[in-house]
This record gives sequence, C-alpha cells and structure tokens, in this order.
Amino acid sequence: MSMHTLKTTQTPLQMVVNRYEERNGCPFKPTRKLFYDRVGITQKRFGMLLRGELPMYGFEAKSLAQFFGVPVTDILDQYEPVKKPKSLQQP
Repeated sequence: MSMHTLKTTQTPLQMVVNRYEERNGCPFKPTRKLFYDRVGITQKRFGMLLRGELPMYGFEAKSLAQFFGVPVTDILDQYEPVKKPKSLQQP
C-alpha cells in the first residue's frame, strides 16, 4: 500500500470554480486586475482558500459568491465564516 494518499474531496469553493468553468466552457485563469483586485484577496490567499487550508472571512465569501454568480451558501457549505480582524477593517 502506498504511503501517499490522494485527497479526492473538493472544497465547496473548488466545486464553485468547477461549475464556473463548465458554464463558461474554459478553464478559470484568474488575473490580478480582473479577479484578485475585484474580489479583494491575494493570489496566495485564494489558493489557500481553494484548498481549504484557511478559514474564509465573511467578506471574502460574499465577494467570491458575487464574482462566480452563486449564493454565498454554495461557498460556505462546510465553512463557518470568520469575522475580519479589526486591524483589517476599513474605517
């Protein structure tokens, strides 16, 4: 038996991205101007959220849901949104 196991379950965000790709008929290739700046997250953070390595803030879930055209509940299916730290909140 192999020491390495493959992770086959997808995060809710991965499923949303997959459906987005199916609707548009092409792979999702985010760019800074058209995606990251609009959604308000960095490329590194998006990758970590996509893989389920970090908890998602409520504002991120809302922005991602708006971008992908899905209800927030699709993205937060298994996540509990966390509040944005006061240091990151705008005045």
